[in-house]
Amino acid sequence: MINKIKKFILVLGDVLVLYVSLYLALFLRYAGNFEIELWQEHLLPFTVVYLIWIFIFYLAGLYSPQIAQNNYKFYSTTLKAISISAFVAIGIFYITFVIAPKTVLVINILIFLALFVLWRQLYNNIVKSTLIKNVLFLGESKEAKELADILNSNPQFGYKVKNITNDTKEIDLADFIKKESIHIVVHAKEATREENFSGVLYFLIPLGITVYDLPRFYADVTKKVPVSIIGRTWFLENLLEVEKGVYETLKRMFDVVFAIILGVIALPFFPFIILAISISSKGEAFYTQTRLGKNEKIIKILKFRTMVREAEKHGVQWTKDRDERVTKVGNFLRRMRIDELPQLWNVVRGDLSFIGPRPERPEFTKTLEEQIPHYQIRHLIRPGLTGWAQINQPLGNASVKDSTEKLQYDLYYVKNRSLVLDLDILAKTIMIVLKREGH
Repeated sequence: MINKIKKFILVLGDVLVLYVSLYLALFLRYAGNFEIELWQEHLLPFTVVYLIWIFIFYLAGLYSPQIAQNNYKFYSTTLKAISISAFVAIGIFYITFVIAPKTVLVINILIFLALFVLWRQLYNNIVKSTLIKNVLFLGESKEAKELADILNSNPQFGYKVKNITNDTKEIDLADFIKKESIHIVVHAKEATREENFSGVLYFLIPLGITVYDLPRFYADVTKKVPVSIIGRTWFLENLLEVEKGVYETLKRMFDVVFAIILGVIALPFFPFIILAISISSKGEAFYTQTRLGKNEKIIKILKFRTMVREAEKHGVQWTKDRDERVTKVGNFLRRMRIDELPQLWNVVRGDLSFIGPRPERPEFTKTLEEQIPHYQIRHLIRPGLTGWAQINQPLGNASVKDSTEKLQYDLYYVKNRSLVLDLDILAKTIMIVLKREGH
């Protein structure tokens, strides 16, 4: 809930800054001739533009806690988002509206950029001084320490870790909680084994303390499920009802309709793609690859070839960063996700969905299931062309470590999947493609 409140404050503040910037831009542009009619004339068209700008900011990640901190990544993302927004505004004004506010738009953007940076700095200071929640971890573990480091190095998240302890004595905790003004207690599985732990939790109730188990709090903060500290009980509690009737039906309808529409749009470009592939290297333009689908069913996915012919003559291999087997044309196709266009047919067939865990090759799955806890759970739902893991961890060499990280995001998606989350993933995937990120 606190994260939603903070995002709402950010959006509200950005909107206010946008309109203040417009007012100041009009005042500076027309100086002594500024009248209320000018404000009314510009209000509607700029409101439409601002709504699109806020959406662009969202896709760029400016409402993500990871970017909210005023560092290099924040400034870089801000400049990119505002640059895109400026081009969108120019297009809208010159195509749709009768007004063409050249000077006003330029002044508006410059003022907004300055006020936006100041506002976000003020927001971070407010969060650090008033919206911080003090956290106490009960039970020491690698995951607790990892999460504590994340929270303490990112104060914009709104949390401050006061201590990580194995001490569950009621008297000691009472003194510490009152002294440090603890708001949240996060307990690890190991701590619950203490005989007096239920008494500790009972003691916390009248103090107004929010209590989380470590896996839930970890997932709330990082948006991934820590596979190293969850057991079968977690799956029984969170994934018992895997099929979400109405949602699954609507999602399947969306998949079929949009796969057909996108297929019809993309089909005229296929001859040019095939020609480019043929010129770059010898071999067929298309190829099929065996993957594991829902319930570990074997599926054959169709793709444009992006590697040299006989790329796996020495056996199946994971794709590496800057893989020499990938052709120049193939690298471009991968970056723009064009190589996956033939998979629209797999979506229509029901092998794939637009959104879901990326399907893995059976040769790799056997190894991954042996080395990664709960890996097979990702096969409970239909795999997708893109997913929660792809937008949160788009880069990295294919490996057991990389697959473990992606699995944690996949489990988060399996548990929390919804049409809203699917649209979020789809929109951010488009942004990643436009920025030529991911693989």
